Amino acid sequence: MRIKYVDRYLSIAPRLGISKGTNFVYRSATLQKTNSFSNFIPMALKKIMLYLPVIFMVFSCVENRIYIHLHPDQQTYFKFESRGDSTDVFDQDFLHPKNIPGWNSLSKMVEKGAEKNWYLITEGILQDTSRVFFYNDRAPLGYSFKKNITKSWISAKYDFKLIFSGRRIKTEYPRLHKAILSEKLDSLDWLPEALTILMHKGLEDIARDSLTPEQSLWNKRLVNHLRNSFARMTRIEDLEYIQSNREQFLTDLLKPFNVNKDLPANLAQHMEKHEQILKASMDLNDDSFLIKLLMPGQTISANATSTKKDTLIWNFGLDSLLSDTYTLRARSIVYAIDRMQKTLISVGILLLLLIGNWLRKRS
Repeated sequence: MRIKYVDRYLSIAPRLGISKGTNFVYRSATLQKTNSFSNFIPMALKKIMLYLPVIFMVFSCVENRIYIHLHPDQQTYFKFESRGDSTDVFDQDFLHPKNIPGWNSLSKMVEKGAEKNWYLITEGILQDTSRVFFYNDRAPLGYSFKKNITKSWISAKYDFKLIFSGRRIKTEYPRLHKAILSEKLDSLDWLPEALTILMHKGLEDIARDSLTPEQSLWNKRLVNHLRNSFARMTRIEDLEYIQSNREQFLTDLLKPFNVNKDLPANLAQHMEKHEQILKASMDLNDDSFLIKLLMPGQTISANATSTKKDTLIWNFGLDSLLSDTYTLRARSIVYAIDRMQKTLISVGILLLLLIGNWLRKRS
């Protein structure tokens, strides 16, 4: 899968005006550009136009498997296993739990013929009934665990939830959401929208920090102007023009505004976290998730993809994480057979005594 996207990028690179000498780092067919928004200076607004296509056309490929076993007591066993090449397994889009006392983590490389795969394995026992592994406001995929046990005289019910924080692509980047579902990620249709939204988010952060209401209103005008300008950039020729006439393009674009010379650098600082979140979301494009759950007793409800004997299975990818949340649910019940038998016997004996007493009175 990675080779396909790399070949696609290399085929259009000359048309984007990128020479063969451009500095890229190749890691097992995974393409990564060395610059980022953290290097953003006043001139870097010109580079963002060509940086984003590189981010969104090249993806990793990782198999993430999570094995969960709910024990009848408060304990829950977890095993996280990720497999892929080293740059994919150890990136920041999906992280294994860490800093949990008693948990173990190891990494190993398995060579099979000409193929080399890295494995990252983390496992341990969780005593808590709930745990937030990662928050949803960070670049890595956020997920949390909840378990509830309801006991009665004759049964115990177990409720399980594994909640993944959605990447909010559907609401925040609607054109990109459509491109992901249609698998046309190299289309330029969604790129102007993504650029505008990233800038909008950065300007909103600046407004919350220090700007006056008048300056906030000015920012809204600037965003609207950028949106109108980028909305017309749906052809490869538009990017070619920006590539060869960067300074003139920015001068013309911002001519109606008295731009503070410190704005670009300040904007980049606030845009960086949003860019990292979006990049981490897109890095999940070719990641697959397989969750296997074993619960006590008999399953009475679940939204699992499939079942195999007493194991519940969920299998999904980025398409399930495009909205706000994606929740895995299951419920099982364990009947206290001994208590039920004792109760039935006691009730039976009591009925016999009552019937015997009633017959004795009648006679």
